[in-house]
Amino acid sequence: MKTPCNVIRDLLPLYQDSVCSPESRQLVAEHLEECETCRAEWERMSAPIPTAHPQVEERTVAQAASSAWKRGRRRAFSKGFVIAAVLVAVISSLIGLWFLFHTPPRELTGRIVETHVNNTTGEVSYVVYTSRGEQFGLIMEEYTKVISFFDAYTDQDFLDGAIYDGLRIYAELGNSKESISNRDGKKLPTYSAQLVEINAYQKPDPILLQDGTQVEVWQKNGGVLYALPKGPELLDVHTPYPPDIALDGVQGLEELSQEAQDNIVAYYETQGLLYDELEELEAVYQSYLEAGSPASFSTCLILQDTCLSASSPRVIYFTTSLQAPSKYLEVGTAFYRDTGERVDMEDLFTCTSEELEQALLDEAEITDPTLRQEMEEAFDLDRLILYPDLLKVGFEAGSLPSQDATYFLSFDYDDTILERMHAWAVPYAQ
Repeated sequence: MKTPCNVIRDLLPLYQDSVCSPESRQLVAEHLEECETCRAEWERMSAPIPTAHPQVEERTVAQAASSAWKRGRRRAFSKGFVIAAVLVAVISSLIGLWFLFHTPPRELTGRIVETHVNNTTGEVSYVVYTSRGEQFGLIMEEYTKVISFFDAYTDQDFLDGAIYDGLRIYAELGNSKESISNRDGKKLPTYSAQLVEINAYQKPDPILLQDGTQVEVWQKNGGVLYALPKGPELLDVHTPYPPDIALDGVQGLEELSQEAQDNIVAYYETQGLLYDELEELEAVYQSYLEAGSPASFSTCLILQDTCLSASSPRVIYFTTSLQAPSKYLEVGTAFYRDTGERVDMEDLFTCTSEELEQALLDEAEITDPTLRQEMEEAFDLDRLILYPDLLKVGFEAGSLPSQDATYFLSFDYDDTILERMHAWAVPYAQ
């Protein structure tokens, strides 16, 4: 499952102002490589706004039309209006065509497939193969800044053209340059590089799928990427927080004892992954085959993340969310603040699980008999998610036969919940 477009569009203003994290910037850049709709929105946000000619023409025509109207010359107004519309349409079309053919891409993400060093001038350039199957030339300049996340691939080696291993990069582009040719003699669109981030390297041993297809394995800074040789990137796996859940410095956790922190980390180490990576890869590969071409396929994402979601006088709450091609789910977990031991969700309430289930379904006004019966059968207290301002109940995709996707019910902390919940378990915002 690729990152939803609405999430990417929420990040675009931060991405434009370069104030998001490196991980978010990379995620947005990869999404823009694959999604034409979001890329069009990004280009609309980033493109210079033409101010002089179109506005002058509209203002001049509008003034003439206004005068004609005041003089009662309806015919002159109609002609002026048509002329204005034609002028605006023509100018807008010309501006659109200019930007379409003259505005270079601002960044790209892809794999280094060729290294070129000009022995006469010393110029270093690379051929970059993107996830959309395109090739670009990338030229190193004196001002090019290179960031490497791996000790084996230094910034200077990249600038000197001393790197010939498979590397995956993110690059911010400068001006168009004279085209370079790849090994096949094809001239490529070529740009100077303002910034290059080396964010993955190819591991020596590929993965073999069930049909014998080889899949390259790329080690990322914080994850693994699976790609077909000379083909698209299939699956982008972000390293899950567990077992590396970071507790130090997180607001609300600083007063926990070391024993409590150790017990929470140990729980997530035992829980491990909520998905099977190879099964997901096989499913994604089948989706690629069904798509028929790299242009019709988008790289899929796996992201498992655990974060603090709420806190109460005696309990601290975490939520683990999983976004994967085959499913999306959220799992809530509660721990005693003093010991870090897991709290059984049923112990948070003064009623039984069945009584809470009926009260919540009544509060949500689930009256459809089929859906209500499905929810009663699928109800699981471990799918309760507690936040400071609301409580959510999740039904993951497949658990409700009448629903196609993950289904959530959300509740305010009103009397329905507060009357059935221990006071020491209610999140602090209440």
